[in-house]
Amino acid sequence: MNLPNQLTTARFILAIPFIYFLQTSDSHGFWYRMIALVIFSVASLTDFFDGYIARKYNLITDFGKIMDPLADKILVISALVLFVDLNYMPAWMSIVVLAREFLISGIRILAAAKGEVIAAGNLGKYKTTSQMIVVIIALFIGKLSIYILGDYYTICEILMIIPVILTIWSGAEYTAKAKHYFIG
Repeated sequence: MNLPNQLTTARFILAIPFIYFLQTSDSHGFWYRMIALVIFSVASLTDFFDGYIARKYNLITDFGKIMDPLADKILVISALVLFVDLNYMPAWMSIVVLAREFLISGIRILAAAKGEVIAAGNLGKYKTTSQMIVVIIALFIGKLSIYILGDYYTICEILMIIPVILTIWSGAEYTAKAKHYFIG
C-alpha cells in the first residue's frame, strides 16, 4: 500500500478517537474538545497530504479515488452529527450534507457497476475543505453564539451556511455530469 493510501487509511482510524473525544466532551469538558480538535486537524492534514503526494508522484490508485472521499465523509459527517447532538448547529444542516453524500455515493455505485471510477471534482474538494475548516473552528470555539435579528445563533451554525451552499452546488453539478448513469 502506497503512502497516500496509508494516509487515507489513517484518516479512517483517526475517526474513532475523534468521535469518542467529541461525543464525551460535554461531560468531560474543554480538554476533551481540544483533543478532538487536534485529532480532527491531524486527520484533515492527511487529506491534504495524501492528495498532494498522490498527484506529485503519480501514485493515484482506484483505492484512493474511492476510499479518500469516503474517509472524508466519515470524518466530517461524524463531526456534523455530533454537532447536532451537542447543539452546535441545527439538524437540517447535517441532513443536507448527509443527503448529498448518499446521492453521490449512489452515483459512484452506478458508475462502478459500469466499470468506471469517478474521482472527486474540484467543487467537491472545496466543499470538503470548507466543512473541515468549519469543524475546526467550531471545535476551537465551542458553542459560542451571537445575537442576530432577535435570536441567538452559534458561530458554527452561521459558518456552516457556506459548506451547505457548496454541498448543494457540488451535488447538483455532480448529478448533472452523471445524468447518463440514470438512463437505462
